[in-house]
Amino acid sequence: MQTASADATFLNRVAYAADRDVRAFLETHDDDAQALAHRPAMGRLLAMVAVFTEPGSAFHGSAVLHEPMGRCLDRLELLQGPTGLFDGTNLCSPPDSAFTLNDVCLALGLLRALDTPPEPLLAEVDHRLSGIVARATDALVTGGVHTPNHRWELCAALAQINQLQPRQDIADRIGEWLAEGIDQLPDGMYSERSPLYATAVTNPSLITIADSAGRPELLDHVRRNLTAFLPWFNPDGTVETLFSRRQDQWMDFDAAPFLRLYRRLASQDGRQDFAAVAGWLAELPLHEPAKLLALARLDPWLRAALPAAQSPEGALPPPDAEAARPELPAPARAALESCGAFRFREGKTVATVFGGCDDLVPGVVSGLATNPTFLRFAHGSAVLAGVRLSRSFFDLGPFRSQHTTLAGTTVSLAEELSANFYLPLPVPRRRADGIYALEHEGRFSAGMGFTARPAVVHRLATDLTVQVDHGQVTVDIAFDGADTAFALELTFQPGGVLDGVIPAGAPETFQLVDGVGSYRSGTDIIEFGPGSPADPDTPPAYNPGESYRYLAGTNASEGVKVYITGRTTGSRRFTFRGVAGRQ
Repeated sequence: MQTASADATFLNRVAYAADRDVRAFLETHDDDAQALAHRPAMGRLLAMVAVFTEPGSAFHGSAVLHEPMGRCLDRLELLQGPTGLFDGTNLCSPPDSAFTLNDVCLALGLLRALDTPPEPLLAEVDHRLSGIVARATDALVTGGVHTPNHRWELCAALAQINQLQPRQDIADRIGEWLAEGIDQLPDGMYSERSPLYATAVTNPSLITIADSAGRPELLDHVRRNLTAFLPWFNPDGTVETLFSRRQDQWMDFDAAPFLRLYRRLASQDGRQDFAAVAGWLAELPLHEPAKLLALARLDPWLRAALPAAQSPEGALPPPDAEAARPELPAPARAALESCGAFRFREGKTVATVFGGCDDLVPGVVSGLATNPTFLRFAHGSAVLAGVRLSRSFFDLGPFRSQHTTLAGTTVSLAEELSANFYLPLPVPRRRADGIYALEHEGRFSAGMGFTARPAVVHRLATDLTVQVDHGQVTVDIAFDGADTAFALELTFQPGGVLDGVIPAGAPETFQLVDGVGSYRSGTDIIEFGPGSPADPDTPPAYNPGESYRYLAGTNASEGVKVYITGRTTGSRRFTFRGVAGRQ
């Protein structure tokens, strides 16, 4: 493999950060090794192997790591069950065990890449980790998975094991899983649409399989996914997650884990756009630096100097605006059609519109995109983190678009809800014992034989048009059907100053009852409105819906809240505008 010369500055920084992390857990947490689950136990052992074998580390060859390494090995062997799998939350799970086995194989790769025969400690580590691999292999070959990304994590572990302890059935099993096809949507996102799983599982696994099993074509999926993410990074060092189908849809997800992915492909392909992102990400705190050190030692592309990166017009400023480094490409428009997500930039203003929630026929469950935030709006450091529309309609929850279309800089979102009042059963369907089928009718379940009854249907249609023009967002909301209360919820990032609003009872909760309100952060201001008069019949509150409240749960967002309330009759127009202020 021919690559450019190693990037000494990058490697030194990674080694320094790895030393800091190892030192921290040795000083404060080493005595808890016997209580660790298998994944953190192996992660800790991998970190120690990485710095112990790194010439530039303060821990290179250090005897202080002997006992901590031994405790982690003891813990791993204790947790490995009779099947060879590790027990945990998902019991003896092949994919959960594969996460640990991938780190085991990475540690073994470091040991076997040494230029000199390993000292007795490292020889023992190699021997005991090799035993863990041997005991787990049969179960990994024959075992199953329960999420899309698990297939690729399992294949990555098998591909590395097959290099260490070759077996034909391992290669055959990898081929079976890969024959299903990689679950990549037309716009480059994987089926889970998740930045977390793209960085933690799918992309790293595909790279590992490509390298270890001789399948370089898999890197094309990684390239497409990284290209799709390019417009979705934020100036604060996070990446957009609204469209995710996993738990990160509710998180501010740190973009740092993307570094190793962009750096690898930027070097391998000579891509300046990937190099620009890698340079931008490198200024964030490093994610898992000891693991990054291990990977860079074994991957020449990852440790190579990046190709020159040129900052384009309209580039996203670096997280620390005073630092001199490449800026991130930030196109004026971006769309993930299959995810229902759209982004518009102009100057300091960024508007993100989301209408890609999944059908909730099975209810609000894990694995679906259900975040009801339909708009995010930022102007410089002033950030409106979420806009949601809550309506009092049979407790069916907030607005989630069922139909989303884009025309130019206008996104149209639409939803129609219905709820029934049930009439008496027809004579032929009545039972003398009064016991009828237990059915779920969309809101709740009961033994009433709902499907056999005539019903009176109540409906509420909501159409939203979000238009972005010259740094301003106009939201038109039109209702048709039931006359009930609504509350438009604006959630601002904490730390700024609100003006033009009144307290609404709860802490950090306000209401805009007239005119235009504003939110200031530094010299950046977001103006919003108009408000509506306060009315006890239109309370300033968010309702997550019965599917949450029945379980004493919520999907309420966190931050400073402002509500604008009204009735679901006719239409309303709201405007969000970024303006420059003075200190």
